[in-house]
Amino acid sequence: MLRTLVVTASVTAGLLMLDVAQPVVTGNGVAEAAPRRAPVRTVRTVRTVRTVRTVRTTRAKPNFARPHSNFTRRFKPAPKFAPRITTQRKTFTPQVKKGFNPNVNAFKKIGPGPGAPVGFKNGPGFGKKFAGPATKFAFIKVANKSWPIHKGPHKLWWHGAWKTFVPFSALGVVLIGGGYYWPDAYVSVARPYCTGITPDGCQLNWQQVGFEGGGSEWQCVEFCPRPGVAPPPRAAALVVAPPPAGGRCELEIYADANFGGLNAQSTTDQPKLVESGWKNEISSVQVKAGTWDFFSEDDFAGDNMRLTPGPYPDLGPQWTKKVGSFMCVQGG
Repeated sequence: MLRTLVVTASVTAGLLMLDVAQPVVTGNGVAEAAPRRAPVRTVRTVRTVRTVRTVRTTRAKPNFARPHSNFTRRFKPAPKFAPRITTQRKTFTPQVKKGFNPNVNAFKKIGPGPGAPVGFKNGPGFGKKFAGPATKFAFIKVANKSWPIHKGPHKLWWHGAWKTFVPFSALGVVLIGGGYYWPDAYVSVARPYCTGITPDGCQLNWQQVGFEGGGSEWQCVEFCPRPGVAPPPRAAALVVAPPPAGGRCELEIYADANFGGLNAQSTTDQPKLVESGWKNEISSVQVKAGTWDFFSEDDFAGDNMRLTPGPYPDLGPQWTKKVGSFMCVQGG
């Protein structure tokens, strides 16, 4: 359109110029040039047409059926990668107590195991301790420690069989400082502590005690006075054992039979194996020095087994994974 207007204006301008130059015939027959006209100005109007382009933007509707829709990306950007969730299993390292030295293969617990103690939520050393069924035992206080006493028959696992100590009546009444003392209880205590007077006024004595059916073994006996009771017809002087020759105590315990599995060494008494993860976990023992007593319960209570120096690759069904505490009764 613009080009057409330009061409038309050019043609019009040319015709006007011809009209101006054309001569005019006058009355005398002489052609004279026509008077020059004033130039005619042509105003060119150019119309610019603006084209308005309307762009319609269509927003996609959120698709709630897909996990990563447009709505999700706009309002809650999805992570570029999903975090990797891993569960770390807790491991338990036995507590290192004085004289109890777990080696590099020391026993470890991961959660509750076959020997997990009753009353623990997540096995030894984990979680909160709850009150479990308590087993009642009688104790006496000696050297600021508690030791179990046995008022009735007392048996001992000795050389692969159960042996029962003779009743108290077979021990007889003894004379101590002019007074009479009756045998009153067997005490599960190590020899160094089996001496002196108890808080109840009883005398402790380490001595040889016979078994029913023959044989004997060293045992701590408690003799107590009986005020108001008539003197017995016979009494003998208390026979005191010679002082211990001394010596060391050392053993190594194993989780499996034939000295296999995890193991740990000890040179001192262990009243609570639950605290180190070893309760009900011992299957074989190497007694390197000393005489050791093993017990089915904590704090040297329950059934009692005695082992002298030597290898014990199999504790048998009576004691395999049934030990709750142990102590060295005398060094060797």
